[in-house]
Amino acid sequence: MLYASVFILAFTIVLGVVGAGLLVWAARTGQLRRINEQAWLALDERDRRLERPWESEQAKAERARAHGALVAPRPGEWGGQ
Repeated sequence: MLYASVFILAFTIVLGVVGAGLLVWAARTGQLRRINEQAWLALDERDRRLERPWESEQAKAERARAHGALVAPRPGEWGGQ
């Protein structure tokens, strides 16, 4: 039982060090500089412009400024009826 515990602890530490190393590498090479733009890549153009009922007026205005005029969602899209 002690052997398994030591192995699991060592494995967890190695995985943590590898993850931390990758995060440091990404930060140093500039992979995280434009994180907001990277987050929008998952959505297509229509998704970026859909009006979302739970957003504040300020958030809606900011998104409209960045991506164009907002459009009403169809049924099943982002809270459309």
